[in-house]
Parts: sequence; structure tokens; C-alpha cells
Amino acid sequence: MNLISKNISKVIFIMVSGLLLVSCSNTKLSQTWVEPDNKKLYKDLLIIGIGESEQNRRAYESYFVEELSARGIEAEASYKLIRQSEKIDRETIVKAIDGLGIDGVILTHMVAVDEETIYRPTMDYMPMYGGGYYGGLYSYYPHVNTYVHQPGYYTTHETYTLETNLYDVETEELVWSARSRTFSPESVEEVIVDLTKLLIDDLENKHLIKSK
Repeated sequence: MNLISKNISKVIFIMVSGLLLVSCSNTKLSQTWVEPDNKKLYKDLLIIGIGESEQNRRAYESYFVEELSARGIEAEASYKLIRQSEKIDRETIVKAIDGLGIDGVILTHMVAVDEETIYRPTMDYMPMYGGGYYGGLYSYYPHVNTYVHQPGYYTTHETYTLETNLYDVETEELVWSARSRTFSPESVEEVIVDLTKLLIDDLENKHLIKSK
């Protein structure tokens, strides 16, 4: 294999690897912020999910608590302390966590749902330099001609933006905030699993949570 072929193969490998990495997860953290003067580590958290579905709230909070517990961090799901009929405000939260030793509150809510329309050709176009369709003019032209003139179709996907905040119980101040974007999720469970792991990883990387 000559140097050009080696370089082309390397480029194709990188492209394919990148596509595989992107397809592994539809959820990404788009931005994060942490209070620069904060020196506190949070060891006991209250997890609150705000949404229209009580079922989704319970699923999110339960999984978040389980993941934190697996890393040695204590946490409580708000649905066990705050009834669905209760308004989630300062008075309700203070009353719910009284005497439990909770030092931080993590709250997640939906910010926006955006629709995106994507054009998809009816056949995939993948250049293969050094052979195949690129081997000669009379094999390349019919392939490209078919690709260009064959009509494609449009698909509409939804992107969900969620915001997650960590508040200090003692000062009631915002300590950390993250926004996430999920592109065309297949299920609520997929979003919960991917988002929870990303959030906990970021909290650990920023030295905000620690096991007791």
C-alpha cells in the first residue's frame, strides 16, 4: 500500500470512527457553569425532576438516586418526600428535607423542544478512493448521476433541551448549572440513562460531590 492509499484509509477510518462515537449517545452537555468561589463538597442530595409526567419524574429521580448511590453518594428522590399535588417551592422543599441532613438540591426541568427537518437522500453516498466507483470515469459517472437525480425525502426530529441546577441548602445559592441537548431520543429511558451519567460525571469532574 503506497503513502496516498495509507493516508486515505486513515481518513476514512477516522470518519467512520467519529460517526460511531456520535451515534453512541444522542445526549450531550451543551454548556456547564460552576461557582468559581465554591469550595464545598456535597454528600447528601435531594433530586427533583419537574415535568408534566409524574411517571417520568419518578423514573428520572429514582435512576439518578441509584447512580449516585452506586458511586457512594447519598441522595433522596423528591417524589418520596413531596406529593404530586404539592407545589415545589422554597417552603415545600425546606419542610421536606428538614432533619435529613441534605446539603444540596439538584433540580432538572425542560427548557425547550426544537424541531429540525433533515433532507435524506434515498441512497448513501460514500466515497471510496483508489477503487470501486473511483476506479475509472465510466464507473464513477453513472454512480454519481444516479445519486444526484434520485429524489430523497425529509424527516423531522425533535431536540430536547434540559437545564439542571445544583443549589446549596444552607446559602440557597446556585452552585452549578448544566444544559443538555438530546437529539431525537428513542425513549424516555434513553434520555434518563444518558443524561444522568453525564451530569454525575460533570459534578465529579468539578469536585462538587463526594462519597461519605
